[in-house]
Amino acid sequence: MQKILLLTGMLFLFVFNVNAQTPSNPYFNYKGKLIIIGGGSIPDSLFEFFAAHCGGKDQPIVYIPTATTDKEFIQKGEHLIKFSSRGFTNLSTIHTRDKVKADATENIALMRKAKGIFFGGGDQQLISDAYAGTKLYDEFIALLNRGGVIMGTSAGATIMGSLMVGGDARDDISKKYNFNPAFSFMTNTALDQHVLARNRQFDLIPVIENYPGTLGIGMDESTAIIVEAGQFKVWGISYAMLYDPKDWAEQKKKWGAVLKPFKMMASGSSFNFVTREIID
Repeated sequence: MQKILLLTGMLFLFVFNVNAQTPSNPYFNYKGKLIIIGGGSIPDSLFEFFAAHCGGKDQPIVYIPTATTDKEFIQKGEHLIKFSSRGFTNLSTIHTRDKVKADATENIALMRKAKGIFFGGGDQQLISDAYAGTKLYDEFIALLNRGGVIMGTSAGATIMGSLMVGGDARDDISKKYNFNPAFSFMTNTALDQHVLARNRQFDLIPVIENYPGTLGIGMDESTAIIVEAGQFKVWGISYAMLYDPKDWAEQKKKWGAVLKPFKMMASGSSFNFVTREIID
């Protein structure tokens, strides 16, 4: 219990003392924040941070469960339990497989009132198929521009980057694979999840090799990166893994090869988007 309280206290210290308005960088420049979770159980402290940034648990939150194929789970509203059980009282759901229906007037209205969005886990391609290129997608961006927060886990994490890594590419990572675009809430990034729990720590290496300039970030289960304009910070019980092409270039100059393709970042450490430095 003492450890949980300490982690929560440190998290809120981070929330209220970091200035989100830093010089422009190639990864994230919105007023809002992202909470990108690597799957598994979600620490209570991340829900508390989400609530605090939204303005309280009574503020309007939109849950998008479209990554799952479990219709009954959605129809029964079971996807909302993780929020309602933690005291959130103003929850709505947007779910469709049809881009035309995605832009329904009621969906646009919900998004314009929302202070936060949550993308659930499953298959990130299903999220893209339903919402990419829609007016509703434009409202996701508008929410970030006005200072809202988007949280997602597993597939809901990967969709926030630029490339939808995963899928068939995991079968043989020695081959070049053309990845479909993700939502680019974080630009020039490839985001992966469940990295240590599912032995995926090597899967981002060919992605960074084949997409020059792309920053790779992998999150293990029950672990998140909290993204602001100037940096991201790791939070949770495990690790995030950083695959930085700038660091790779420096290794090639020094050793003639990339010997350490990723750096493991523990909870509490951060990465500065402008200086490209890890701060422990």
